[in-house]
Amino acid sequence: MSAWRSLTSGIVLLASLALWLPSVGAVGPDYRIGTDDVLSISVWDQKELDQVVSVRPDGKISLPLVGEVDAGGQTVADLATRLTTLYGKTVRGAQVTVSVREIRSRPVYFLGGVVRQGALQLTQDLTVLQALSAVGGPVPTADLESAFILRGETRIGVNLLMILQKGDIKQNLKLQPGDTIVVPNADAVYVQGEVKTPGQVKYAKGLTVVTAIAAAGGFTPLASTGRVRILRNDGTKKESFRINIDDIMSDPDSKDVPLKPNDVITVPQRLF
Repeated sequence: MSAWRSLTSGIVLLASLALWLPSVGAVGPDYRIGTDDVLSISVWDQKELDQVVSVRPDGKISLPLVGEVDAGGQTVADLATRLTTLYGKTVRGAQVTVSVREIRSRPVYFLGGVVRQGALQLTQDLTVLQALSAVGGPVPTADLESAFILRGETRIGVNLLMILQKGDIKQNLKLQPGDTIVVPNADAVYVQGEVKTPGQVKYAKGLTVVTAIAAAGGFTPLASTGRVRILRNDGTKKESFRINIDDIMSDPDSKDVPLKPNDVITVPQRLF
């Protein structure tokens, strides 16, 4: 059970990391603008010229009075200076403010066993652990030891379990725009009925019926601990057998029952 406690502590750490991650969109004047970024352009005392524009794939934006302007690759400060000069040709005393309303040019992608799959924008430098917290962390059945990063044509193995349990900073790589983080889903067993958190439990070698029930939060007060049933579908062969958890816990000679992937554990309600 120590491994389960370590993993639980790691997930709590992910949740705490998510609390201090800065909100998306707060970038400084040195931020370098990229394709698909959404910009807010404001000309002082000229409300009719204020615009919200997206940077096109060619790196340009289109604005009234000044036409097409190169924005991609420039810093926010450089673009503001450039636009102030351009608008100054037709607007007396023009002062232009540029802000990034939405960053869309620095995505990393999460696939597999995470709470929220899809794109995450790198509004700041993030490590694997920080980014994982931003997408809600791993799901219970994630195979944390087999995760990897696809960076171009390179595959980089990342043992998330070593990061969460032992704080292995060598595994906690800094992400780059365009990275894809793949967290495979492991085999699972299923616990249903009178347990506190019914659902999937990640299968690992050595998983037993007692440890699976503990991973599902343990029994509820209504559980019939002496009538737990395991349903096993092994190819074409189906098996169903009853387990008395009380005997396992109280008798040193009773052996805990090892599980197989896809086993279904049912804890019935006790009889009154």
